[in-house]
Amino acid sequence: MSGANSLIDKNLTRARRVIKWTAIGVIALATTWFIIAFLSGSVGLLAKGIDSLSDLIATVTVFLGLWLAQRAPSKKYPYGYFKAETMAALIVAVFIFITGLGVLWQAVQRILFPTELSFIGFALVITLASIPIIFVMARYLKKVGRETGSTAVYNKGQEFQIDILASIAVIFGLIFAFFGLPWIESIVGFIIGLFILRSSFQLAHESVLILMDAGQDPEQIKAIEQLALPILGVLGVHAIKLRRAGPICFGEMHLEVAGKTTVLQSHLLAEEISTRVKEAYPDVLSFLVHVEPVLPTTFRVAFPVDNPEATPDSNPNMHFGSTPFFIAMDIDRRKIALWEVMPNPSAKDSKQRGKNTAHLLIDAKVEIVFAEKMGETPLSILRNHLIHVYKQNSQANCRKNIEAFLEDELPPLKAKEITETSIRP
Repeated sequence: MSGANSLIDKNLTRARRVIKWTAIGVIALATTWFIIAFLSGSVGLLAKGIDSLSDLIATVTVFLGLWLAQRAPSKKYPYGYFKAETMAALIVAVFIFITGLGVLWQAVQRILFPTELSFIGFALVITLASIPIIFVMARYLKKVGRETGSTAVYNKGQEFQIDILASIAVIFGLIFAFFGLPWIESIVGFIIGLFILRSSFQLAHESVLILMDAGQDPEQIKAIEQLALPILGVLGVHAIKLRRAGPICFGEMHLEVAGKTTVLQSHLLAEEISTRVKEAYPDVLSFLVHVEPVLPTTFRVAFPVDNPEATPDSNPNMHFGSTPFFIAMDIDRRKIALWEVMPNPSAKDSKQRGKNTAHLLIDAKVEIVFAEKMGETPLSILRNHLIHVYKQNSQANCRKNIEAFLEDELPPLKAKEITETSIRP
């Protein structure tokens, strides 16, 4: 299957095969229940027959959903058709609900207008014999559902498990009918109907949560976080999200790396994390990692200033290449630790002034530069050396600008803020 790994394809094929054989078993059970209900007049067995008929319709629906889930992604459905399997599970829940209403109706009718039962002994034997068959089917379907990640297959197993309780209730009802109390058997049928309704609500709730991309298990989120944190170069992870689509999962994560990490290094880190997650959880088809650079606890910034005795409380100069001085400040744990004022030898150059000024800051090991405006050439040079450039507030002093920057209130200097006159180097 294009766009999915072989394990997921294998799981879907296995789930379809199990559902096909389940359909055959359901046909046999439904036929048996209806025949015995017709012979005996038991409302409990009639309820079982109606339930099995809805099982058959639901099983066919699950089979079609699994078949559709195996189709390759397309332009219209780039994430594949996996949620078709979950939609099938939801349809199963609707069929179960309708079945429950039908069973309740039949039970109420028999309670109001009771009838004598026939062939009670034969009905008891057949009902007893069906329990181990249903038990094996329920256990196997739930096992396959867990192993393949198929909600629809697991729901079918859950439904068969409830059928066991219903069969036991039918047996008690038949025993009471044997002793001349047929109305109790009708009450048993009514109770079975209530159980069927409860089951439909539970299964619908689980399917709707998946279709609405509800949050996954917090323990799994924590485990994925622990997979990523020990990797060298990872400073932190957050915003881990998983959403299920039928038998598979799509995931994403925000990865924090040092500000000077190269694009290639970031890509390799993201690939390693994605690989680890998919190896640990084979049902995760795609795991996207969004890389976020973070500032170290200590870094060096620079502002253009007018005089050689400038301090952090001085206002910055509005010019970049022609500024006579720069004040460079070392920030340690969000506080100004040291500062120095550097002359700009290129301030009065007639050519390549901005370019030379940019190289001055590169040589001074500055990591962040603040400016009102800047030519295209120096801006490109600084960014190519992984130096971040932010738009300063020239009406506030340098200290206030740093505080605003640390609160993420200053925007990066953008190309649209470069004027025609400032493009000259």
